[in-house]
Amino acid sequence: MPQLQVPWGQGNLVFSLPDHWKVQQIAQPELKPAGDDWRDRIAMALHQPVSGLPLGRLLAARRDGRVAIVVEDLTRHSPLSEILQVVLREIDYAQFPKSQVEIVFAAGMHPPMTAAQVREKLGPCADAGIAWRCNPWHDPKQYVRVGRAGRVDLWIDRGVADADLRILISSVSPHLQAGFGGGYKMLLPGCSMLKTVRGLHRFGVFRKPRQLVGLGPDRNAMRAAIDGAGQLIDQRHGTTFALEYLLDANDLPTFIAAGAPMPTHTMLIKQCAVACGVVPNGPADVLITNAHPRDVDLWQCFKCIPNTRWAVRPNGVIICLARCPEGLREMKTMRWPLSPAGTRKFVQWLGPSTLCSLVDRLVTHIAGDSSWFLRLATQTIERNPIFMVSPTLVEQGVKFPGIALFATVEEAAAAADALLGGGPQRVAVYPWGGASYPVAQS
Repeated sequence: MPQLQVPWGQGNLVFSLPDHWKVQQIAQPELKPAGDDWRDRIAMALHQPVSGLPLGRLLAARRDGRVAIVVEDLTRHSPLSEILQVVLREIDYAQFPKSQVEIVFAAGMHPPMTAAQVREKLGPCADAGIAWRCNPWHDPKQYVRVGRAGRVDLWIDRGVADADLRILISSVSPHLQAGFGGGYKMLLPGCSMLKTVRGLHRFGVFRKPRQLVGLGPDRNAMRAAIDGAGQLIDQRHGTTFALEYLLDANDLPTFIAAGAPMPTHTMLIKQCAVACGVVPNGPADVLITNAHPRDVDLWQCFKCIPNTRWAVRPNGVIICLARCPEGLREMKTMRWPLSPAGTRKFVQWLGPSTLCSLVDRLVTHIAGDSSWFLRLATQTIERNPIFMVSPTLVEQGVKFPGIALFATVEEAAAAADALLGGGPQRVAVYPWGGASYPVAQS
């Protein structure tokens, strides 16, 4: 078997598979290089929006108001500093006072960023005289209610909701629950209260597992709720302008659009579906999915599994490659007496729905997001054994219920080969499992 390689930090992870395994597909996203003119194309998008007024005219009409620039945090890889310089140039040209502008990191429930991390993310823009802060999800007093989506009360950061102009800056990529990231998702759950974040996540949980990644609002309840909530915010007060883009292999904006959030996001998700959705060559026996580019910590690395799990047959093995330079970060693990194989047998015997219902009843204080993750995890473990390759986590001695950890791909492949009984195995490889997915076949 020839050597394979996948992106791994600033380099590549090179590995070999058993000789009798057959790689039937390497599912690469087809993202064209950004080119050296991407900054100029961002400026052009601000002047020639997909829909609505150009950013300059929106700023000029609100010179006595407030602007909230809503941006991604460190878990995303956009060159935010350079993008912001283009946006701030528009603000300066419109003679809009920077004292009336703030940058809000749409971190949802991610840990708040430190001043050093903000300086790393913003670069020279950190010295532009603009205040910044992270989503204060731990402080309910900082939010205002804008309506309901189903049974979920929609609470959003008060400063963002009261802004006369909201400028959303985000990449668009496949999302395991919302179909695609970006758009109004920057506001909900990005700038939402804790209970709203948890409530929105429940839209992506069903008694039986189903594919949500790569589905638009017509087929995705969570995305439909997010888009409806975003429009409620605009009806309440102010206007929202979105700048969105796809990132190429070097994390630079390639396809770019700006304007009113809904038509802008619709254009971007169509482009994302074409670039990042891969038609599978039949169900694989082994799926090797690399968490790149969402591979900073264990929580981010997990997302490549539900993104790509539909490419492997039931009872086929999922091998997740998880770089995890920041390890667990804020994620907590639990002591669990069963082995990964024993855990899977237990889940299959009891059933994910019954197991999760029991946990909800017995552990009444369990967080809503933890409940959602438990349902997703148990459904995945019931369908497929999961092996994770992470030298960092192995070195740290991390244990996670239901998942076997390995230091090398070769070790994981040998264990998978033994579990599957040897012989020829069909293999699908997703080098960008954090940002690509198999197209739904139904």
